[in-house]
Amino acid sequence: MPEPIIRDYDKKTHKKCIQCRAWRLRVALLDPETGTIIERAGFGKHDSSDGLQSICHVCKNENNNKSRQKNATARIRHHIGTRCRTQLGDLAPPNFLTDLEDHLGYRIRKLEKALRKDLKSREGGKRSLREALQEGYHIDHLYPLSRFAVVVNGQVDWDMFRKCWAIENLSAIPAAENLAKGAKVLEENLEHASDANDANDALDANDEPILDVPVQGSEEPQ
Repeated sequence: MPEPIIRDYDKKTHKKCIQCRAWRLRVALLDPETGTIIERAGFGKHDSSDGLQSICHVCKNENNNKSRQKNATARIRHHIGTRCRTQLGDLAPPNFLTDLEDHLGYRIRKLEKALRKDLKSREGGKRSLREALQEGYHIDHLYPLSRFAVVVNGQVDWDMFRKCWAIENLSAIPAAENLAKGAKVLEENLEHASDANDANDALDANDEPILDVPVQGSEEPQ
C-alpha cells in the first residue's frame, strides 16, 4: 500500500494555488522581534470569499512574462507602467498601474498602433513591432524625461506628465541606440517630432526646442 500523504501545512495559514498546486502563505511571515518580512505572502488580494487571488504570485509572474513575450500590448503596458512608477516614486497614486491609461490620457493600444506605424516607416513595411520588442528595442522619449518638470515641490504636474508620455514623444528604437544617446535629443528625433508636432516652431527665449504636444485625455480611443 502507498504511504499516507503527510501534509505539513495549516489551511488557516496556507492556501493552494489552483495552477501549480503548491501551498503558499496567506499572510506574510514576519520576524517577531524586528517586524521584517521573513517570507512574503503567496497570493495577491481579491474580492473573493477569503480575500485572496486563486493563483499565486509565482504563477502570475510566469504567466505575465509569457504574455509579454507574445503580446506587444502587454509588453508596452508593462514597460510604460514600470518607467512611470519609477519616475513618480512615492508620488504615484494608489492603483496607478491599474489606472495607467487614465493617467496617460490614451489607450495603450493607441500607442501600440502609433509605434508600429512609426517603426514600419523607418525600417520597412514588413517590420514587426512585436519582434522588435522581443529583440530588446526600447520605447524611447524623443525629448528626454529631463526636459519635463513632472514633479515640482513634491507635487505631480499631471499636464506635464502627459506631455512627457505623449504618443508623439515616444518611439521604439534599438537598445544600443537608446543607451548611446542617453538623455540627449538627437537631431533626427527633433526632425521626427517636428513632422508630427511642429516642434521646431516652438522655441523659447534661448532658442531651445521644446515639445508642445496636446494633452490627449479628451481623445476617444480608436
